[in-house]
Amino acid sequence: MLTTTDLLGMLHQLQLTPTAIDVLSVMVARQAPGGSVGMKQSEIDEILGVGQASMSRAMALLVDRGIVLRSGGGRGHRYALNPAVAGYESQHELEKEMTQQLAVGGPPPIKVPGYAKRPPKPGKGGLRSVA
Repeated sequence: MLTTTDLLGMLHQLQLTPTAIDVLSVMVARQAPGGSVGMKQSEIDEILGVGQASMSRAMALLVDRGIVLRSGGGRGHRYALNPAVAGYESQHELEKEMTQQLAVGGPPPIKVPGYAKRPPKPGKGGLRSVA
């Protein structure tokens, strides 16, 4: 299966928890072409055995970062991988999906968290040269 981006190369920047990475791994492995994941949270939890609370937090983090898209309400949520990271059967299918996404403003953004702290100001305990 072809993908549009190398998600693994940016995992460290997304600041995901180990459980969220495990959930994402299951979703990537079980996705249909185009990113649809025909599994409920409880089914993913059965595979991972992390518990409902941990599973909910991990899924919420993946949705918040924009890696996973959620539709439906209540207990009937449906999940799909962001089209920018989903797998496709062929280059043609990938290009067709990206053309459709671009026509409506592009795929949903993947949100990379910013730095929590600013770098030190020059001259205020910053970097020092070593002789």
